[in-house]
Formats: sequence, C-alpha cells, structure tokens
Amino acid sequence: MFINIGEKIRLRREAKGVSQDELAQYLGVNCKDVVKWENGEIYPPIELIPVIASYFGTTTDELMCMELFDNEDKIRTYTDGFQEKVAAGDIKGGVEILREGVLHFPEEYRLTCLLMYGLYLLCDRPAAVKHYSGEILSLGEDILARCTEDPIRLEAKRLLCLHYYEDLNDTEKAREIALSLPGRKICREDMLPIISQGEAKLTAIQENISSYTTLLASAITAYVENNATLSREEKIEFCETARRIRQMIYPCGDMFGGAYLHMMLLKDLAVLYMSADQPDKALDCLQDCASCAADFDALPKSMPHASPLVKGLRFSKQQLQIPSKNKKTPLRNIFIHEIMPLTCFDSIKYHPRVTEILKIFE
Repeated sequence: MFINIGEKIRLRREAKGVSQDELAQYLGVNCKDVVKWENGEIYPPIELIPVIASYFGTTTDELMCMELFDNEDKIRTYTDGFQEKVAAGDIKGGVEILREGVLHFPEEYRLTCLLMYGLYLLCDRPAAVKHYSGEILSLGEDILARCTEDPIRLEAKRLLCLHYYEDLNDTEKAREIALSLPGRKICREDMLPIISQGEAKLTAIQENISSYTTLLASAITAYVENNATLSREEKIEFCETARRIRQMIYPCGDMFGGAYLHMMLLKDLAVLYMSADQPDKALDCLQDCASCAADFDALPKSMPHASPLVKGLRFSKQQLQIPSKNKKTPLRNIFIHEIMPLTCFDSIKYHPRVTEILKIFE
C-alpha cells in the first residue's frame, strides 16, 4: 500500500514545472492514469515506481512514504512504553517516555495528548497540580489550536474538562468545555451500526453492547453515590441491579475493560452490607471483588470475549484507563492496599474467609 504516493507525485510534478500530459508521455502511460494517481483513485504500477522516483530525483522509499511506516514503529515504542510503565505503577516513568517522544515527533498529537493524560494522572495532590497544571493547559491549547484530527481534539477537551473540574476546582470552565463536546446522538458509535454491513455491522453492535453496559452500570452507581435521599436498602437494591446488568451481558465473567469499575461496584456493595450488619454478604462481595481482580491480572495482553452477546470482540489491556487518580494496575494492588484497609472492614479483617480470599492472589 503506497500511502499518499499520488499526492507526492503531484507536488513533485508541479515543483518540476511539468504538466500531467508531459509526465504521462515520459512514462508511456495515458494522461488519465496520471490524473487518477494524483486523485488517489489508483496506484501507479509497481514497475513504474523506480522510474517515477528517478524522474523526480528522489528515492522509491521517499516516494512510497516508507518513512511513515518507520515513524509508526517508533511512535508505537513510545505509546507501548508509556502503557507498560503506567501498568507497573510508574506514571512518572511513563511521562518521561512521552516527553522524549514529543521531542522527537512534535507534530504527532497522539503523543502530545497521551502526555496530557499522563500529567493528569500525576495530579493526585495540590503540589502536583501546581507543578503540572500549566503544562497540561499548554498542551491542550496547542492541540486545539493546531491539531486537525477530531478524535485527538475531543480527547484533549475531555482531559481539560476533567483537569479544570477535579484539579483546579473550576466548575464553570469545566462545564463550558463539556458543553462544547458533541452529543451522544451524533457519535461514531451510533453511526457505524447504521452504515456498516455484514461482520462489520455485527462488530459495531457488539462494541455498543459492551460500552453501553459499562455506561449504564456506571450511571446507576453514580446515581446511588450522588442521591442523598436514597435509603440504605435502596442503595443496595440499585447497586445489585447494576451488578446483575454486567452479569447478564458477561455470563462468562469476561468483563475485561470493565473489571476495575466492577471491582468498585462490589466494594461499594460490601461497604453497604457492612453498614446493614450483613457481614456474610459483604464477604461474598469481597470474594467476588478479589476474583475479578485476579482474573483480570491473569489475562494476556489481548484476547477475545467469550460471552454470547460480545463473543469474538477483542479486548486489549492497553485500552484500560482507570478513571481515578492514583489507581494503578495490577488490580490486586488496589484490592489489597486500598479496599481491604477500609475501616468499615475492621471487624472482619481477621475472619477466616478473609484469609481464604487473600489466597486468591497467591
């Protein structure tokens, strides 16, 4: 596949001051073929590539944009390196990798936006916010001013919105940015199932089932957390509803990308059951929570879902972005160091079942 070769031919032809007809005569082809090359309708025959390169005084690699393939490999080393560092809990190390990447590829806004995300993760205390905020805002403004790729611009806006709200306590600015984002009814996820055909259509539908399951269960959890009028019994009922939704869609337990959120739901349920003086149910939730963490940590980097409604849909661990500060994979660390030490579990921390639960990670 020759990326942009037609555009390269057009630019070099115009720089050389020759017409499409003159180039066609030199190469012994029809002028219509040259027009189609430059419009990107067809590619030149492979045997003509060296002749065209020689005519314009360049190399076949440059004409065929082979440097783009080399650059993609280099960019991937930076993105993969960042993800590996974050997965190991070394966010600063990941940020340094991206700083180097941005230095080498200043116009590659995928790296710039990922650097924004890394810096956002580092803002877990006031001193860090003061240290990194200026850089986050500068990177975001640069992306919005210069980047033309919509997905990157939208991600930059999302990160700016979160940073203003969570780190700078500027609700007004966060809301202004949020309102500038497109509504859900004009998003890619709504359009692809409509315009796709065959397997592509089914895959798009499956992706929506997966993402909307997470969205609905998370929305129910957020409703419980933010509605002060709910009774404890109502909170338990609603959280159990969110739990059942995930279990219905993923009867094989392959929640994968939703593993962290499901863990937090089970933790919330365990806390609620402790407050309702139902320690056995709390222990059941903690056991499921630990199993969810252990199962996720044991997954390979990429694998397909097995549950019927999403069967075959692939998941990559690099897709996992835990939506809270200072929350790192492996998930076992979150369970052991952040969930179990909660004071509400003090009365059961020496229960025999807790010992058995912790053995899940051995």
